[in-house]
Amino acid sequence: MPIFADTQRLYGTIGGFFETLTTAEEGQLIHRVGGPVLFVYHRPEGRILWNPCPPPGSWPAFCVSYGEESASVTPLLTFEQDADTAHRFWLGEIDLAQALARQQLRAIGSLSRAMKLLPHLDAVYPRYAAFVGGVAGA
Repeated sequence: MPIFADTQRLYGTIGGFFETLTTAEEGQLIHRVGGPVLFVYHRPEGRILWNPCPPPGSWPAFCVSYGEESASVTPLLTFEQDADTAHRFWLGEIDLAQALARQQLRAIGSLSRAMKLLPHLDAVYPRYAAFVGGVAGA
């Protein structure tokens, strides 16, 4: 049985978590990528975009948009994955390099940009675990 019953639950959980990062110090890591990052999910289908709308060091650290709202922006980096895989990734249960090698996660764009995120993810994983601990249905 999938973790997310529908797209709204996916957006409420993973998207809601991303929105908490917009005002967190860790949210500044989006500027290390150098542009928009799109997450494309399957089972259920969904799209969430991180867009570094303000300059580095200002708040919010980036903007989050969903579904068709994200279609007007060309991402520098796209991650495509099953929603359950994404959930496990943000819990810190799946290593980015291994997920890419096993094709659990597909990256489109500059992998060197994706790798800039790696050193910062250890600080983000506990935030997701705490967030989903407080979200019903996730």
